[in-house]
Amino acid sequence: MGIVYNKGGGNMYKAIVVDDEKWIVEGIKAGVNWGKYGFEVIGQADNGLDALQLIKTLHPDLVLTDIKMPEMNGLELIKNGRVASPETLFVVLSGHAEFAYAQRALNYGTFGYCLKPFEIEEIHSMLARVAESLEEKLKASSPSFSVDMYEAICSGNTVRMNQLLVDYEMPLHHKSQITPIVVQGADLVSASQDVKQLSFFMNHRRQGYLVRNEHKEAFLHKWSLAHPSGSFSTGVGYPISDVAELEASLEAASLAAYGIFTTGKTGIYRATHQTSGPINETIKQINYALDHKDRIQFVEILESSRDLFHNLTFTIKDAYLIYTAAMYLFFREGNQMNSRFFEGYEQMYTHYGNVDVMIDEMIKETHGHFTEEVSAYVVKVAHKKVKEIVFHLHENFTQEITIQGLASKFYLSPNYLCQLFKKEVGETIVEYVSRLRIEYACKLLKETDYTIQQVGEKCGFQDYFYFTRIFKRYNKITPTQYRVTK
Repeated sequence: MGIVYNKGGGNMYKAIVVDDEKWIVEGIKAGVNWGKYGFEVIGQADNGLDALQLIKTLHPDLVLTDIKMPEMNGLELIKNGRVASPETLFVVLSGHAEFAYAQRALNYGTFGYCLKPFEIEEIHSMLARVAESLEEKLKASSPSFSVDMYEAICSGNTVRMNQLLVDYEMPLHHKSQITPIVVQGADLVSASQDVKQLSFFMNHRRQGYLVRNEHKEAFLHKWSLAHPSGSFSTGVGYPISDVAELEASLEAASLAAYGIFTTGKTGIYRATHQTSGPINETIKQINYALDHKDRIQFVEILESSRDLFHNLTFTIKDAYLIYTAAMYLFFREGNQMNSRFFEGYEQMYTHYGNVDVMIDEMIKETHGHFTEEVSAYVVKVAHKKVKEIVFHLHENFTQEITIQGLASKFYLSPNYLCQLFKKEVGETIVEYVSRLRIEYACKLLKETDYTIQQVGEKCGFQDYFYFTRIFKRYNKITPTQYRVTK
């Protein structure tokens, strides 16, 4: 049958490992220091159906599962396993090729995932976080605290949700709405207990609250008074009168709570209706820029997205999509970088702190992908300072560049700068920048549908007629003629 039982004992957390490749299961069992984090492996399976039976029988605290398996895949196992054992946490073992599936697994309430081939340290780090989450649940002692509500919400168990609301004297009907509120990063034990509520841990840094809609503002006010400062933010969902709407409203509140990430500021953030149009267009542009190795456009897209994050058009969900889309393309092409895939929003938030740091790091980390052409120029330059200037020009040639500005930046006199650059490169700075701009203009004319004026502006020419004159000087034909012939 492919099922192996082990004897459990003591107060250890129970774990099950599921993978159709037995050598992976045995490697994880033998190589991971389970006891250090309070776990023991009590069972294993090599397909989803057998694993589901184990879950129903043993009710483990943790299941590590592969995605692609016979009989029942990992996503189906997670979905059915949550119904059979609502308190069980799931961690996905996924290869890079299955990354899209791993993202879908997050929507099923998965605690996280480890990408294959993984290091034992990665699984140790995951176990530490799982153990911390399980310990937080045990610590909950408030009479308004429910250890079952979040599991019921994640598994979509509306019957259980309704029963819990009745048990905590917060039944739902058309005249009695509740609003989900999520607090990110504050002291999760203390809350405004004099306002009727039902609370639950979401992870070690996030706590959810359900409050009567008419008491929502009082709850938020009392919370703000109790926590006048600190690195936390609060997300407010929309009021609901049907438990079928609870999961969506809680997710909206959860995303809003990450306003501290997208704006860099603490505070209360209200959930807003999100449309997929802007993020879909941004991802499309990023894919295009990377496919065409167009660093100028790539940086421009990331820079323009800052405002969309700051004004809350984009949420941390969009940041996650932008980051993972870019990183996936780099990994797919075999690029080796220091960046990594994150298991979810919380890990991204913990790693970067705010979206501006994320964008700055992305621009820095992806630099090597675009520098092949730059390197060809720089290799001819012996002078260290001139090499730095050449790199700077390639990074910024679409912006306004002045001799005085360059001289100030690189601590040279304007006259010496011009003489040194001409000697080392063979062109004046003006000629070099103009050539970079015209080369980029040719690229845009061939690969985009921008108007001639738009192409000129994107290349750093603010005057249409000056752009066409310089273009013709280098190419002997006008931009319009060039587009037709190419």
